[in-house]
Amino acid sequence: MPNRRHARRTHRDAAKLAAADNHQGALAIYASAAAEYRGLLAVHPGDQAARADFAELLADRAVSHTAVGEIAEAYGAQRERVAIAVSLQVAPGERAIARLDFAEAAARAGRFLTAAIEADAAVSLLDDTDPADPGSPGFTDMASALARAARVFHRAADPDLAVGAADQAARMLIAADQGGDLLRDSLRLAAGLHAAAGRTAHARGAADLLAKRFPEVEPVAAKAPLTLRVALQTAGRLGAFADVALIDRLCPDPGGRSAAPTISSRCDLGMAAVALHAVEPGIDVLARSQPGVAWRIATEVHYLLTAADRQAERNLHLNFRDHGPAWLATLMALTVTGERGPIAADLATVLADLCDRLHTRHAAVAHEPLIVAAQRFVAAHTDPLRR
Repeated sequence: MPNRRHARRTHRDAAKLAAADNHQGALAIYASAAAEYRGLLAVHPGDQAARADFAELLADRAVSHTAVGEIAEAYGAQRERVAIAVSLQVAPGERAIARLDFAEAAARAGRFLTAAIEADAAVSLLDDTDPADPGSPGFTDMASALARAARVFHRAADPDLAVGAADQAARMLIAADQGGDLLRDSLRLAAGLHAAAGRTAHARGAADLLAKRFPEVEPVAAKAPLTLRVALQTAGRLGAFADVALIDRLCPDPGGRSAAPTISSRCDLGMAAVALHAVEPGIDVLARSQPGVAWRIATEVHYLLTAADRQAERNLHLNFRDHGPAWLATLMALTVTGERGPIAADLATVLADLCDRLHTRHAAVAHEPLIVAAQRFVAAHTDPLRR
């Protein structure tokens, strides 16, 4: 019979090995403890204490997987941890940390769609914090979350979001008299990304702070970034995007006072559906001629739609029969770009979820060509961790 006390003791034994840098040995014992927790929860699914212990175990297991280079396994452990954690009555700060751990694991594993969405969701959990008041509750939690989100956005999303998050995180960490790796990484990102985009004054300010506080560290080396603004402007020149007035509403100046540090803050989320229908007609052409541009536009709109959906934006919910098929078509256009590996598996996961939702909401039927094509892609690129 599975026993929580024995599972906790096994977890402690594994943690001791991990602390001694024997992560390979720890993983075998973590696996034994995980099996015991699964058995326990199968018998007692409502045991919240066991769920909390299991989530803690999975977090530790992910660290050891990462330490030995098992990036996909670390991603799987963090995903299971978040799935468990959402059912626990814990403080928003704790849930934010779990989702940021998952986001960073997803970014390392090349699951960029998941990474960006989870980082945005994590920061959104801390929205009650006043980012201008260092004495407000949760201020340092918000600063740390933004710094971690900036690292994720740098790999998985619009560089303008990465630099917006890095700038705000650096300001907040300095105001809170916090240093360490998060401040270092935020200043490196801010200096490098501002420089790559030609914002020399902003780059110089961040670089000066970096040199003062971390004299041995250089800014991130970055090439001219493919931002959402640049991608939409390129699409406009190619005749694949007509609503140029929309660009300023979707893409606030990353060097200005209205700089967006997260996906959810880049515009009124009521604009998500507007953006979707503005870009959807041209994405298919772009995917064949300018795949990088197509990926930037389609994924950023997907991130925005997901943020709006998470916050129950009224138009998106009430009119999903209109918006859902366009959402699916926009992402389906990316399937012709030839991407393989983790990003294709991530896309397949998103497509599968959308198909399920379209069916549930009676917004599409199983025999429609778009649904059939999506299901074919999903079958060919199914995430092995979901089988």
